[in-house]
Amino acid sequence: MGLESDIEIRLLGLPEFIRPAGAIIFPAKGFQLLALLARASTKRLPRKELAALLWDNDTEAAALGNLRQLLARIRKAGGQDDLLDADTKTVALGGGAALVDLSLFEIGYRSGSPEQALRGLLLFRGELLEGIDETTDAFSHWLMVERAALRERFFSAASSILIELTRFGRASEHDLRAVADRMLAIDPEREASYRSLIEAYGRNGLYEEAERIYRQLLAMLEREFGVPPQPETAAVVRRVLASRGHQASDQLPVKEQRAQSRVAFMAPIWIVPAKDPAQSALLQALVEDIANELARYRSFVTLAPHSSFKLAHDSGIPLDNSALRADYTVSGFVKPSELEQILVLRMADCQSGEILWAGEFSFRPEELVRSFRLLSLQVASTVANSVERHLLDVMRRDGNNQAYLHYLDGQQLLKNSDLPRLRRARRSFQQAIDLNKGMALAHARVAQTLYLEWLALGGNDPDILRHGRESAELAAKIDPGAGFTHLMCGSVALYQRDFDYSAEKFAEAEALSPNSADFLVQHADALSCFGEEEDGWKHFQRAIDLNPLAPDHYWWAGASILVQKKDFSGAIELCAKMESDNPVLRILTACHAHLGNRGEAREYWRRFQELYPNTDPASAVKLAPFKHESSKQTVLDGLRMAQH
Repeated sequence: MGLESDIEIRLLGLPEFIRPAGAIIFPAKGFQLLALLARASTKRLPRKELAALLWDNDTEAAALGNLRQLLARIRKAGGQDDLLDADTKTVALGGGAALVDLSLFEIGYRSGSPEQALRGLLLFRGELLEGIDETTDAFSHWLMVERAALRERFFSAASSILIELTRFGRASEHDLRAVADRMLAIDPEREASYRSLIEAYGRNGLYEEAERIYRQLLAMLEREFGVPPQPETAAVVRRVLASRGHQASDQLPVKEQRAQSRVAFMAPIWIVPAKDPAQSALLQALVEDIANELARYRSFVTLAPHSSFKLAHDSGIPLDNSALRADYTVSGFVKPSELEQILVLRMADCQSGEILWAGEFSFRPEELVRSFRLLSLQVASTVANSVERHLLDVMRRDGNNQAYLHYLDGQQLLKNSDLPRLRRARRSFQQAIDLNKGMALAHARVAQTLYLEWLALGGNDPDILRHGRESAELAAKIDPGAGFTHLMCGSVALYQRDFDYSAEKFAEAEALSPNSADFLVQHADALSCFGEEEDGWKHFQRAIDLNPLAPDHYWWAGASILVQKKDFSGAIELCAKMESDNPVLRILTACHAHLGNRGEAREYWRRFQELYPNTDPASAVKLAPFKHESSKQTVLDGLRMAQH
């Protein structure tokens, strides 16, 4: 195919400048610069951004000076001025950079042409900038992310090409072997690659090649991990061999799966070096504490961080896994933001490289010390759940469509929270549970219907709340990685006035689903009840940012918070956004009364009493779950003023 003559600059694998450059050596930083520009969507980046990524200088001016020198060296090494296009503000790839292997790979990936895609795929000779050193922390993080994205794109392209080549069973054996060699060279321990190749050879009628790949897989798994192929692979082999007329059982190994899988925590990375060495020590202690918590679980073993921290890793996967023999890794990094540092954790399958779980957590030391134990337990339970869910997926999967239909019916009924529909919704969720007792979200929804019924009945039956808490805690036990289960635990506990437990469960729910608008608004309301109105208002604003066309209960929650902040005009404005103001008649009464709008206050109080006859001001605020009774006083005073 003449592939080598197609490129002049190699960035995939060991970087190389192939264009004749005489005696001038192409600068190593130049490859980093080209990679940054090649991966940019417009192939152009601001000089300041490039300088900050490429140099750890104390001043921006020094970094920009280094960039100017680098551009001059690249021009000399390139032999002509068409490689880069630079002005006073930005730098871009020039026309002479068209034959960069990374660019040609991307062109082939998007082309829709199997032939062009194959040519691009075979240019992928290794990781982006393989073996590069002398990088900044910022560039190292960028490179880690880009390598992971390119690996995913490479294997996606390879799978698509195999399907296209063998669509009519007439693929060139040479082309198939070229794809196979490249896939297994990039990652010789990725079982999904072997599976795709076995299927491709089978579709093409090349059964001897399919068996060769399968035997190669068996040898690798035995040598590296001591395990048999995954069930998905066994199914593919049976299907391919059956099409040839073989009995699949004769081809599969007879060996039991290792009883316990192994989880390793890799050393976290600081994108920007920690200013205080105590921060690094704190992070290491946190990871060790999480590992200790994971030791409670019997379905897998957790390797000591003392050992796993010593190993180098790439995107969380150990470069040498022979000592640990880890099946899963938990890796992460600390990234700065405008207000705080964020700890990013993710779990990966060592065999396939698949990311199984990811989460972000606040890492402000002054807050982390106070919530150290909570964060450790939360991360531990979430990671444990992810491991067990991945290992026992078949056992945990709901194969009964009827259970899911009952669950959906209950969800629809919950959109209207009148008492008859609440009870019908609970029956639907219970029917789902009867068909699948491990359906955690159905248990959590039962808890939701119970505490809403308790409210509808005036809050006079503590047994209803007790049953609601039992259902919520059972849901969280079944699936500790589901944020909604913790949210229901916190909601029920709030109305039981168990404020410390409620705060803990709301925090867990938010950590698991930090970008859920529904979770944020409920947490905002709870924070206001805890007496933390300012924090509650920040949560409300984040929720509205994620859900600007919010349903009525969002504005209700926001208005309640503003009442606690004594912003009565703002509360009235939020109430005006609701389709129906019936739920906020108490708020509107109190706000207008405090603002001196006695006529409006009396009218809203009249409407409230039409809906709830014989209710006096004290009864109207009785159910509000405030931690401090004094928090009810603002609304209570307003309701009393409206009567006069």
